[in-house]
This record gives sequence, C-alpha cells and structure tokens, in this order.
Amino acid sequence: MMSIGSRIKQRRTELNMSQEVLAEKIGVSRSAISNWEIERNYPDLQVIVSLSDILEIPLDTLLKGDAAVVEKISTDTVQRKYLSKKLKFAYIFIAILIVLMGFALHKTKWMDISSANQIKTFQYDGKNFIIATDLPFYRSMGGCAIDYSNNGEIINLTFRSYRDLSMTNEEVFITNAYLYPNTTKVAVVYNNEPLVMYNIEDIDLSSK
Repeated sequence: MMSIGSRIKQRRTELNMSQEVLAEKIGVSRSAISNWEIERNYPDLQVIVSLSDILEIPLDTLLKGDAAVVEKISTDTVQRKYLSKKLKFAYIFIAILIVLMGFALHKTKWMDISSANQIKTFQYDGKNFIIATDLPFYRSMGGCAIDYSNNGEIINLTFRSYRDLSMTNEEVFITNAYLYPNTTKVAVVYNNEPLVMYNIEDIDLSSK
C-alpha cells in the first residue's frame, strides 16, 4: 500500500511537475518536498489540503492507508485545539492585565505628598515656599493647594506629585503664598491633617 510520500511523488511525476515548481506553489522549500517523498517527515494538515488541490487528487485518496500520517494529523488537531484554548486564556489574561494597569495608572496620575518622610527640606525665602522632596524616579512635583486656618495664623499647604513618564523626577517645588500679619506657622497637610508643622521664623531664609 502506497504511503503519502509515494503518492505525492507519483502524482507530481504524472503532472510533469518538478519538486521546485510544487514547492513554489505550496510555499515551502524544495527540500521539504524531497523529505515528504522519501518519508523523512510528513506535511501538516494545512499543507496536505493544499497538496490535494494542486495535485488534483482527492484528500481521502492522498491519505488512504497511511496510518502514520492519519495519526499525526489527529495528534496535530488535538494539539492545535489545546494551543488555541491556551491562547484564548492568554489573550483574556493580557486584556484583563491591560485594563488593570490602565486603571492603576489613572488612579496614580496625581497623588498628594502623604508622608513626612517624603519631605527633605522646607524653606521660605521671604516670598516663596520651597519644598525639596524625596519621590520615586517616575514622579515629579506638580502642584500645591493653599488654605488658611486660625484666621490666617497657619498656612496649610497640600503638595501634589504626578506620574512623570519622562522620568525627569522634579523633586523641588516653589510656590508663592500670602502671609497675613499674624501668620506664624505653615503646615504641610494630607487629607486635612498636618504631616509636619513649621514656625515661619525657623524656615525664613530672608531673616537670616
């Protein structure tokens, strides 16, 4: 009983078709055709369907009696289904991961300074408050909210950082704030609670 390799060679010869021509029609190398014909290996299912069309030989005739090829096709089919299922799960996982990453990036775009440990120095030059911070390399200082309490006696400053994809890591921020005649203290706050409180006279560079 003829093998699939023998049938490919026989039919190719009947059609006066060289291995090079057949290889070009299928989109494989000439050595691949040679390996099939000497049964060194077998074409996969998709190629077998193409061979059936190009060689004008029914698929069942091409495969008839070649148990090895039928078994290979059966194994390949099972493997393809298994890989297809794994790919689907992988795509779903990646999609979920992208959504979660997008949500996390959105939520962390702007963040308030939330710890006294993030403040390295805090000074006043007679006009501006200057804060030097210790931020992760991917964040930079970007804003400040100013509020007053105790009838202007205390200035409350809320400093904000933003996610800086340029990795500039600007850790120093300068902001101007009006001092009332009775202003004596300045607080860096988070969620309306002071992280650290300074006496103006202790941080005022202009008076030193």
